[in-house]
Amino acid sequence: MRKYIIILSLLILGTIAAEAKQYDRGYDTQASSPFVKKGTWAAGGTAGFSQHMNKDYNFLVISGINSNGFNLSVNPKLLYMIKDNTGVGLRFSYDRGMLDLSSAEVSFSDLSMSAKDCYQIHHKYSAHAVYRAYIPLAGAKRIAMFADLLLGGSMKQGKSYHAGGNYISGSYDSAYALDLAVDSGIVAFLSERLALELNVGVFGVSYNWTDQKQNQVILGSSDFTSAGFMVNLLSLGVGMSYYFL
Repeated sequence: MRKYIIILSLLILGTIAAEAKQYDRGYDTQASSPFVKKGTWAAGGTAGFSQHMNKDYNFLVISGINSNGFNLSVNPKLLYMIKDNTGVGLRFSYDRGMLDLSSAEVSFSDLSMSAKDCYQIHHKYSAHAVYRAYIPLAGAKRIAMFADLLLGGSMKQGKSYHAGGNYISGSYDSAYALDLAVDSGIVAFLSERLALELNVGVFGVSYNWTDQKQNQVILGSSDFTSAGFMVNLLSLGVGMSYYFL
């Protein structure tokens, strides 16, 4: 009986081994030249600017919107390839925004409220260390996937006031953050050295705290921690990079 069990086991293992040799998942296991060579530098980033002006504009349940504002964002980065398909570097960002709301009214069923003479302005600085790994797609030389590991922090300062009542109420805020994040994306070379990059956030851990001073008298503070997957295709980032030796 034991002999038949051993023979049956060998037949099953042999069948599995034969199927494994025939099964092809489509990955290229042959050695190939690197997508980005050791010693290469990559400089690039993203930038954006938007501005709006509303005059007696209506949107859903909000009517009589009179406002103007802008948002500015600059995000440069620099990478150095410490070995083939692997780089380290720094990424900085500066953001500035302003909103000046002269008037707006919200009406929903029997509920209505209005706001006027509200103003807010803020700016934010951030810096992150970056570790990047390129993942070549089979034998493609112009396109590859990549994954970024980012560790850093940010500082944000802003002020706001409301002058629509009997007196002016204002506050100053200083916000700070420490975060660890993972981004993934695709890089495609448009020429020998110029590349287009698309990336999206995948996972992040963040600790944030804010100090507030209201009317130069009342002090307040808040802090919160967040962690989890944060895939959001609406926050897809698009940038350019220049690779050089």
